[in-house]
Amino acid sequence: MNSILLVSDTISNGIPVFTPLYWLFGKCMEFLMGVLGNQYFLAIVIFTIVTRLLLLPLNIKQQKTMARTTRLQPKIQKIQKKYPDPKDRNKLNQEMQDLYAREGHNPMQMGCGPMLFQMVFLMGIIGIIYYPLAYVIGIPDFNDNSQAIYDVVYPIYQDIVGDQRITYFQLELLQNFESYKEVLMESFPKLFTPEKCEAIAAYREGMNLFGLDMTAFPHWKDGIIMVFPILCLVTSLGSSVISTIIQKKNNPAAGQQMASMMMMMLMMPFFSFYISFKVPAAVGFYWIISNIVAIFQQIFIFKQYPPKKTQARLMVENTIERRSREENVKKIK
Repeated sequence: MNSILLVSDTISNGIPVFTPLYWLFGKCMEFLMGVLGNQYFLAIVIFTIVTRLLLLPLNIKQQKTMARTTRLQPKIQKIQKKYPDPKDRNKLNQEMQDLYAREGHNPMQMGCGPMLFQMVFLMGIIGIIYYPLAYVIGIPDFNDNSQAIYDVVYPIYQDIVGDQRITYFQLELLQNFESYKEVLMESFPKLFTPEKCEAIAAYREGMNLFGLDMTAFPHWKDGIIMVFPILCLVTSLGSSVISTIIQKKNNPAAGQQMASMMMMMLMMPFFSFYISFKVPAAVGFYWIISNIVAIFQQIFIFKQYPPKKTQARLMVENTIERRSREENVKKIK
């Protein structure tokens, strides 16, 4: 009994601060699956492409900021040579600020906006994959009753897998719903109505891709499902390599930083490869699609905003803007 209570205390319905995001993403997935005839993975693909398109203006702005920073590198290096002594750090910083003010440039605009957006989006995706009964299927008051539901189904779970901890409660209900269906309908008739049970069964069917159960966690012993961690690694490496090549072309002076960039380029894909064994295969599927879309997006931005042309365009814009400011100053005087 103590072991059951210990496990029960670990039930999670997600990170509270992301609950509105889970709800919003859940409603979007519910709508897409309704339109697409319960095609769960097609809904994930469309969802990913749409959010990447929303992210496109931020990526373009980041590309322009990188080009502007590259154009200013000679002036920045000149100032740095002027003040090599650490004691003159304040003077160096002041001249750098003056340079940025004259050029109308804010290097902080390169920022982490796109990366933060992707992380937030990933949390939303993980939320609807881990907690589909509450947020996609929309069983009312599921979270408020999750402890009571757990206590009812845990004895059945023990019969299925033994005295083990349920790591992801809603996924377990989804995976073995037929084993829990009768007791859930009997114990919680207002929550698990016949309509909701049919919706769960349909959702469960939609979570199969080419006969693979995408609520399962990949394992070396599971054969073909290993393709998802492998594709996560390959597509992530591809995205990192292309990103590094583009950054080098945008800023040739950053050659000295290539060693650390290469380390990061290798570290992140292998980290995602490792994590893909710790999450359901559906999360890995999202990462694969996201990486593929990112590759095409990076190539598109690079082709549309090549470094030299972007720098030349920015130089013209800065010249026009500077002359305009000078004219305004003359008029005031």
